[in-house]
Amino acid sequence: MKYLFLMIPILALIGCGKEPYQTELETKSIPKAPRGTSAKAKNPTPAKDNPKPAEKKAIPSDAFVNTLGMPFVAVPEKDIQIWIWETWVKDYTVYAAGNQTVDEDWKKPFQGRLKQTDTHPVVNVSWNDAQAFCGWLTKLELEVGKLKTGQRYRLPTDAEWSVAVGLNMEAGNSPRKKTKGIKGVYPWGKEWPPPKGAGNYDESLNVDNFEYTSPVGNFAANKHGIHDLGGNVWEWCEDKWRLTSSHRVLRGASWAGFKSELPLDLLLSSNRSIDIPNGRRAWLGFRCVLSME
Repeated sequence: MKYLFLMIPILALIGCGKEPYQTELETKSIPKAPRGTSAKAKNPTPAKDNPKPAEKKAIPSDAFVNTLGMPFVAVPEKDIQIWIWETWVKDYTVYAAGNQTVDEDWKKPFQGRLKQTDTHPVVNVSWNDAQAFCGWLTKLELEVGKLKTGQRYRLPTDAEWSVAVGLNMEAGNSPRKKTKGIKGVYPWGKEWPPPKGAGNYDESLNVDNFEYTSPVGNFAANKHGIHDLGGNVWEWCEDKWRLTSSHRVLRGASWAGFKSELPLDLLLSSNRSIDIPNGRRAWLGFRCVLSME
């Protein structure tokens, strides 16, 4: 069973104006499946509710594809392109193989009991880890001539992530002021409860067939051609929670941390969470943007 309590203390602290970050989970363990069964969800949905995992060759025709095969599409009204998927285990493996200083927590989420394949989103990576990956990829592609001078990979800003998920007008001068500001809009649309196949969320919602993370691109893309902006893993953004805070913004929700009787606004497109820059969790990942600066 997914941990329904994972995000509750954090979200409660946000509501109190405190600086929430995730510490309790590091002492938790994944429940073992009963002998003779798998660790998948107890009530699998039909195959039509969970399309086959995306393959890197199945990309939009107008996408920019880098040397790792990562496809990027333009974000409206922003001078960036965003990776259509969350960062794959496969791509992080390439990065880690050439960088001996990379922490190996990403290889063993939940002490190795959460199994990941090459096409799953890399997890147990901190904001600092994601920044280092972006810097490595920028240097690599400048050296081989794939990028032009001034172009670089980085994390999306909170505002860029909002536009990518379909929110163009948010009131507030910081992520903290903007969070949950637009009601009734979710990554899958305006329907509640979420329909089958809406994304990889907590099993209490019964919308997907995954106990923990799912392969990236397993659910339909949004109107901009971007996958998994709701569910699967929380995604790091560039921004601080507020100017005086060291905590960094997370967007998108994940496979963990929701209970159907909790307030509906926890899955809003406008909802945010936060964590410390060196926080590594089994439900935290990231995606890159290509900045045209």
